[in-house]
Formats: sequence, C-alpha cells, structure tokens
Amino acid sequence: MSEPTETGHTVAGEGGGHRAAPAPAAAPHAVPPRRARRRQAAEPTSSTAPVVPAEPLGSVEPAEPAGSAALPPAAAPASSPGQPVAQRRARHRAARPSWPERVRVGLLWPVLAVLVVGLVGARMLRGIPLPGDGDLAAPAFALSRGTTDLAPLSPEGLAAVHGAVHATVTRAFERHATLVAAERELLLVVLVLSAVLLWRTARRLGVPDAGCALAVLAFGALPGLVPLHAVASPAALAVPWLLLVAWLLTSWLRPAGDHEPAGSLRGRVPVAVGLLAAAAVVLAVLLAPDVLLFLVAGLAAAAAGRGDPARRAAAAAGGVLLLTGGRALVERWAPEAADPARWGADRTGVLVTSGVLLLVGVLAAVLLPRWRPLGVALAAVALLSVAPPSQRVSALLLSLPLAALLVGALGALAAARLPRSVLARPRTRLVAGLAGAVALVVVAAVAASAVSRTPRSDFGATADAQLVDWLGGQLPDEAVVTADPALTAQLVHAGADPDRVLPGTELPVPASTGPTAPVLQVTSGAAPAAGTPVARFGPSGELTVTDPQAVAPTPEQLDTRRQLGTALLANPTNRFPAADAALLTEGRVDPRLLTLLAGIGAQYGVGVESLPAVPGEPADAPVRQAVVTTVGGTSLAADPAAAERFRGWLGAQKEPYVPDRISEVPGGLLIGYDLVRDPDALVTAPRR
Repeated sequence: MSEPTETGHTVAGEGGGHRAAPAPAAAPHAVPPRRARRRQAAEPTSSTAPVVPAEPLGSVEPAEPAGSAALPPAAAPASSPGQPVAQRRARHRAARPSWPERVRVGLLWPVLAVLVVGLVGARMLRGIPLPGDGDLAAPAFALSRGTTDLAPLSPEGLAAVHGAVHATVTRAFERHATLVAAERELLLVVLVLSAVLLWRTARRLGVPDAGCALAVLAFGALPGLVPLHAVASPAALAVPWLLLVAWLLTSWLRPAGDHEPAGSLRGRVPVAVGLLAAAAVVLAVLLAPDVLLFLVAGLAAAAAGRGDPARRAAAAAGGVLLLTGGRALVERWAPEAADPARWGADRTGVLVTSGVLLLVGVLAAVLLPRWRPLGVALAAVALLSVAPPSQRVSALLLSLPLAALLVGALGALAAARLPRSVLARPRTRLVAGLAGAVALVVVAAVAASAVSRTPRSDFGATADAQLVDWLGGQLPDEAVVTADPALTAQLVHAGADPDRVLPGTELPVPASTGPTAPVLQVTSGAAPAAGTPVARFGPSGELTVTDPQAVAPTPEQLDTRRQLGTALLANPTNRFPAADAALLTEGRVDPRLLTLLAGIGAQYGVGVESLPAVPGEPADAPVRQAVVTTVGGTSLAADPAAAERFRGWLGAQKEPYVPDRISEVPGGLLIGYDLVRDPDALVTAPRR
C-alpha cells in the first residue's frame, strides 16, 4: 500500500479508492511553531505517535462529528508509510515586530522627549525668580506646622495639602534652604509626571510614538521660552490629575482607527477605576475651577455633533450659555489678576499664545473629526479665559497638555498623508527613527549642559539668613515684626522665632509699651510709603524692614548728642579714629552708647578702634556699637584680666546704659545696644 496523503477530507489509497478520513478537531490552544520545534527536539527519536490504520478497499466510514476526539498532533513529518502527517504552521499567528523596531525606535522617541522637557524645565525652574514665588510652598509649610487658616477645599488650601504631602514624603522643607526652592522641586516633579502621563495617554489614543514625542515636546515648548511651569498656581497641580483621568479612561477604549481618539468601550469600566477617575476630576476642579469650562465646551461640542439639526442647534446654544455662566462663576470662585508678568510675559506674549492655542483647536476640530470636542474646548477656553482681558494663568496651564495632545495627533495625521514611497521600506523607517532618536539625544545633551551652566538662584536664602540674624541679635526680646503670610512662613523656615514673626499687616500691641518695644514691618521689595526704613537685606535689598512708629530726634536732642561727642573728642585721654570723628560731631551716635563712652573716658580714658554700622542698616542710622581697644591705657586684647574687669564694670551700669551685647573681637571688645524706637527718650527720661 502506498503512503496515504491528505487531500481535503478524503485520503487516496490503492486502486484510486477513496475513504472518508476523520477530520481532526482543532486544538483549543494551538502550539506556536517555534515551541513545536523545541518540543520535537526534546522528544526521544524512538517514540512514535498513533498511526491511522489502513482501511480495506471500497470501505467507507462516515466522518467523525466535530465534537469527537481528534487525533493528536504529529511530532515530526512522515518519512515512511504508517507515520502521521505533519501539522501545518498556524497561519493566524502574526509575526511579532523585531526587537529594535519594537523597543528602541518605539520607546526612545517619547522617552527622550520626556528627558528633554525635564531638563529644560529644570533649567527654567532653578534660575528665574517670579513675582508669586512661595504662594504654594508657604501655605504648605504653615499647614505642616498647623498654623494655616485656609479653607481645606479652596484651591489654595488643597494646593497646600499637596505641597505638605510632597514635603513630608521627600523632606523637601528640610533639604532646601528656602521654601521657594522646595516649591520649584514640586513643580519639576509635576512637570515630568505630566509629560509621562501625556505620552501614555496619547499612545492609548492611537497616536504613534513619533506623534507622542511631538506632543511631549510641544508640552514643554512654551515653558522653554518663558517660565510658565514655574508659576506657583494651584492649576499646575490640577494638570496631572486631569491627565490621570484621561489615562485611566482611555485604557478601556478600543482604538477606533488611524489618528482617531477612541472607539467603543471594551466593556464596563471597573468600579475602582471609575471611582478613582471621578475623584481625580473632583480634585482637578477644586484646584482649578477653569476645568469646568473645558468640560462644558467639550460636552457641548460632542452633543452638537449628534442627532438631528434641531438637537444640534439646541446643544450649541446651551453650550454657549453654560460657558458664559461658567466663566462668570469661575471668576468669582477663583479670581486672578490679569498680570502676565506672573509667568514672565507681556501682553504681546499673551496674544501670541492665545492665537496659537486657538489655531491648534480649530485645526483639530476641522481635520480630526473624532477629536472635535477637544479642539472646540481648547478654542473656546483660549478665547474666553486665556486671551485678554481675562489672561487667566490657570486656564493657560490647563490648555497646554490639551494643545500638546492635539499637536501630536495633527503631526501623526500629516505623517500619514505623506507619499507611500517615502517610508515604504522597514529599514528606511528604522533609519529614520534612529536618526530622530539621535537628534533627541543631542538636544538632551545640550539641555543638560545648559542646566549645569545656568546660575542657580538662591531664591532669597541670603536675605532671609541676614534678616534672621538681625532679628535675633539687634532687637530687644519684646520686639515683634509683621509680614505677609508667605514671607512669614519663609522667615520661620529660615530659623526666625515664630513668636516674634507674625503674619498679617495689622500692627499688634506689644506686651511692653514705650520706647523699648518696636513693632516693625518686613516687606519684599520696595519699602511701604508709611514708616521709616531701618534695615535692608539681600544683595539687591530684597527685604526691607520699616518702623511705622519711628520717632525722629528733636533738634534739642540732636544738639545734646553733638555737644557730648565734641567733649569726647576734646578729652586727651580718649582716642577715636579720624574717620569716625564726624559721627560724633554730627550727632549720629546712639545716645546710650555716647553717654557710656563719655563716662568711661571721664573716669579712665578710652581707646575706640571703630564705630561700625550694623550690617543691613542705612548709612544715616545712628551708630549703636563700638570696638573698645584700651581702657585707662591698658590693652584689652593683651590683658585678659583687664578685659574681664571691664566686662564687670559694664554689667554694673544702670539701665538704659547696660550694653545688650558684649563680645570679643580682634583688638578688643565689641559693645552694642539693641534697636529701640526712641533712644533719646530713654536717656532723658526721669530716673527713679
């Protein structure tokens, strides 16, 4: 008998006779060809599979039903009569893409794009101070200390919760010298996280990897020109929550086709995913009420695209009314000043940015039908809230990821309309992908170099440290200072006594009234019109301390100072440097110090090396300290016993002449007095 061969459902035998062969049922899970070959190599060569017995000529048996047991698959092709027929390769198995095309090209583009955005953002965040710096970190620091009075569900209160959680987890307040630096770290984390979520959301919506990279780069393009992502706005924290909602919901959508956002649902969204998405939407709305404008515009555009013309017109009219009312509601819920300087721009920059957003929204609505609701929402918000006169920075921050997503989809659409011959060959596509990845690597290297070369701002750390030292060393214990809440938190974080630095602009009543209890105000920038500046700190005078109740000396008091200073210089046993003689004759020395030096000179003779001004105080302020080198002709630096006796003599003086500070300095002892409101009143007050 010759070897039977498979032809359809019949097997040919000798003499041309035919018989019906049992149809083997398909295995529930077909073994891939590669796995079958490995199994064949692992099986012993002596093992044989069951053989179909030959049937007598002319005998015909009915075929087995589909549900009957099927023959087991053959282990190897038949090489001799009586062995089973080999199983064919499963044709439904699509070949997987090669590893370089699937991993290197597909992932390098968006990954490198995220890296570029992070590096550019780090450069902008570390070196450019903005007017609203600290508006996020200061409430978060106050919340961590339990001293905040913000409503927990307000945008500022909820942003403070986010900042406090980040600082608690990462110890940002302990690691950074200023609250602004900790705030910039939070904003950088938000930027990178938003870029990653934008990438993954676009990928789930069917945007190819090159389009995802374009979307991520577009997301960081505007902040690469102006420090928009450095704005301390609660809306910056709402962006990742919105992108998280999009990422969660798109995971349960089928891709609808090339360059389309989504198809039908794969099934019911799990309860946990739905609850998480709903909570994220609520948080985003509470952080940035402008989210309501996007939702209303998008839903109205989606409703206007379905149904008969009457329903479409009604949906469009309802959307316009809701947008108008929503804009008024948002303005009252979270009012913002129309100040583009908050993100380093001017009116021209606002107009250009609004025009770009409007153009992207219109192109998406026209060229991408299934993205039309998103395009309409972007265009509507750009007109209502981003463009003048509103100029809401929160609406601009929320528009960036949506505009970037639409730019990626438009770029993918443009690439799909290129001639087929441009990237027809797989090798050509691979080379193009690698070339783009190399270009992104070069851009990332340049951005990293720019980050290392950018001067890092200390965000007021020097000024804060100088002011804290001045508060602790130049003011009496009863003195207090007031500042706005953000500056108060900043000073307390820098080490100031929280009991002496009070938030608010109202002047508290100190525990001790009179000339020894000053109540000062600390402001950032220019000094207020009311009050006398008593100190400035920082390389450019960033912090100013003013005394709203300062008392200027009367002409009689100034004349008394001049007479006493002239008498000190006339005493031959006293020695003063020539540079400081004018301070004595012009009455620019604190009367307490002047009277003390006059007493020492009259009894023993005193040698003064200098009358140094207090660092940070203005040049015309009365000098309140002196470096005494000799007493009675004895050097205090060379004779420690004489220095100790002089210390005791100073401590035995009566108020107000007892020095508040006595410290050793090269050459002698530094004697100083605290800043008081009216030192002349202390000296001329009647003694009991």
